[in-house]
Amino acid sequence: MSDRLAIIAGTGELPQQIAAANADALFVTIKGVEVSVPDGFEHVDASYEKLGALFKAMRGAGVARVVFAGKVDRPKLNPLRMDRVTLGLFPRVKAVLGKGDDALLRLVADVFEEQGFTVVGATEVTAALAIEASHAGRATSAQDRADADRGWHLLDILAEEDIAQGVVIAGGQCLGIESIQGTNALLAFAGKTPEHLKQGARGVFVKRPKPGQDGRMDIPTIGPDTVRAVAAAGLGGIVLEEGVIVLDRAEVEVLLVEHDLFLDVRKGQS
Repeated sequence: MSDRLAIIAGTGELPQQIAAANADALFVTIKGVEVSVPDGFEHVDASYEKLGALFKAMRGAGVARVVFAGKVDRPKLNPLRMDRVTLGLFPRVKAVLGKGDDALLRLVADVFEEQGFTVVGATEVTAALAIEASHAGRATSAQDRADADRGWHLLDILAEEDIAQGVVIAGGQCLGIESIQGTNALLAFAGKTPEHLKQGARGVFVKRPKPGQDGRMDIPTIGPDTVRAVAAAGLGGIVLEEGVIVLDRAEVEVLLVEHDLFLDVRKGQS
């Protein structure tokens, strides 16, 4: 029985790194999402409005498992363009479009599994991506740790509303909460904070899965560009939860030293 993987690719480096570790995968792009197809990969160009065609193509290619990777914005759906399968799913999709990301992504996973595919997480098919509890970069101060604890707790509270995987805290004050605009927008906004509001602290960026989040979908991810954005925002470090994906780890560690930052990876959800 085939165990072939399909990579449903969004933007960013994550789909490329998963492809590098899964040479036989079917690489699926979505119309309107700018993604480069790795050389030598069998490729399907799909549409949100033609899911029936996508399911048929994946079955024909012997796909049994599916991984979703990379950033994809919420689509604008036109029922007039939908095939029969997608039109049948539209009432369920419409019901969750106004909810948080986890609710929408759980529905997407459910739909693919109802079609006979097993949805797996990025770290299941590329284990080296997930980072374990560790520390890199400069030593943390008591203020860094206090700000990290406050950010961690705030994300616990926000999880009840299916909001945010990231926050920025400095001197005990919240400088920003990650919204649908994403991490880069959060860090750019936090970087505009007047210094006197930081209470003398550099501040930390805390990023982790929402407690109870579906671990197959939307695993929090950082990479060199995140570290650069943290440095540009004038912050002092990054706090992650074990299992978060860190791309290009060697470059990340170089950048931490270059910008006098720390990366603290904590165990488990509190």
